Amino acid sequence: MFCAKCGLKNEHEAKFCSNCGKELIKSRFKSKKKRIITIVAGFLSILALVAIGFIIATIMNGTEKVAQIEVSKQLSPKNATKEMIEAPRVDPPKLESQKEEPLKENKPVSNEKEKTQIIKESQSRVYTIFTESGLGSGFLFENKGTVVTNAHVVAGYTEVIVRNVLGKKTTGRVIGISDKYDIALIQVDDYAGQTSLETEANVTEIGSEVIALGSPQGLENSASIGYLTGLDRSFESGFQYDNVYQVDAQISPGSSGGPLLDAKTGKVIGINSAILTADQSIGFSIPMYTMIDLLKKWSDSPMTSAEVASIFSFYDDYEYDFKPEGSAEADSYNEESEKIEEPEENQENTQDDSNYFDEGSLTEFVLYFRENYEMALYHEDFSFIEDLLLYDSNIYHEMAEYITEITNQGMIFEFTKNEVTGIVMEEGYAVVSTYEVFKFMNGAGEWSTYERTKDYSIVIDEYEVFRISDIVIFDLSL
Repeated sequence: MFCAKCGLKNEHEAKFCSNCGKELIKSRFKSKKKRIITIVAGFLSILALVAIGFIIATIMNGTEKVAQIEVSKQLSPKNATKEMIEAPRVDPPKLESQKEEPLKENKPVSNEKEKTQIIKESQSRVYTIFTESGLGSGFLFENKGTVVTNAHVVAGYTEVIVRNVLGKKTTGRVIGISDKYDIALIQVDDYAGQTSLETEANVTEIGSEVIALGSPQGLENSASIGYLTGLDRSFESGFQYDNVYQVDAQISPGSSGGPLLDAKTGKVIGINSAILTADQSIGFSIPMYTMIDLLKKWSDSPMTSAEVASIFSFYDDYEYDFKPEGSAEADSYNEESEKIEEPEENQENTQDDSNYFDEGSLTEFVLYFRENYEMALYHEDFSFIEDLLLYDSNIYHEMAEYITEITNQGMIFEFTKNEVTGIVMEEGYAVVSTYEVFKFMNGAGEWSTYERTKDYSIVIDEYEVFRISDIVIFDLSL
């Protein structure tokens, strides 16, 4: 052991330095104590470093776990499924779609679609009634095959021809007719088992939207929409019309006997019967609720052919031209029942004489012909316009020959404009002028544009139906 004072090396067990006498034990103790302190200090330093490192590691490890948890939440299949399930609830497009749905029901378009559906479903049960003296309309009243029409449509006949929407004709027997009210019932055995139109047994409110169906001017499957503008109109015009409905839906000759429908329910509320000559925008319809009992009576206990014939037996010597004995004219929305007597010419049934023309019906007829003519050209089929032309007339044969000539030639017609420009009504015929523009491709594939005016001569045949008797063409493209 070395002396701390002189540096001499002494024996290991020596307590004092042999050179200077310095106590060696004390010095040794102090050195050992100092070393212990150094060791402890070093240990504490290491421990402190470890602690600090642990704390840092713990903090970093905690942050990593949080990050892992967040990532786990996003990637976990369970949570992913939950997100997929909940997503549609907050997806903006879905909410927008849900908001639009109730608004869609309140749009006018939806109402038009409903009326279109009513018309489509009802027309298959609305018919054209033919007799030797004219035509009218009718509708299926019961599933046993009974058809309602006006008395003036079938007056003087015990059997009539009934044609459906498909053009199929069948025979019907008149099993009920009144000489007081303008109402009649026809039995059509071929229609037995078919679903009839539903009828309204109560009064319909004024202002209700209505649909008139029938064959005005022989134009079958026609529909016009309007409003019920008056109640309780009463007058006499060959028959007694009590408490009838006043409507502004277009009613023309040939409409007689057709149904008046409630535009919301589709139920038959009336039987179209008459128009006001002074103002042809006003029509009259016999309420169903006033005639249901009489119609059911005839249905349950049909009249015999002899009984039907006896009702209008005087027609053998008197030609019934349906000219009225009186008229009805009343302010719209006046709900009080009234009796009105006016000059004979102001009121007439909708089955008029052969000289009846009006601009609305003529315009409708010509435009209807034009639509069918385009179909005839497209399908190269004369039958599309055959029934609209006066049979055996020059124009009838010319049209038939023309359709035959263009058949299988590869010609194309594209009509871009077609409008009625004028109407002249004469005694026994009318002339409707039109202006049209169309593109034409011949068999060689060459295109040309044509501009024309046409004059359509229209007559009314023995069946009270419009027919085209002649067409004069003026070519403006030359």
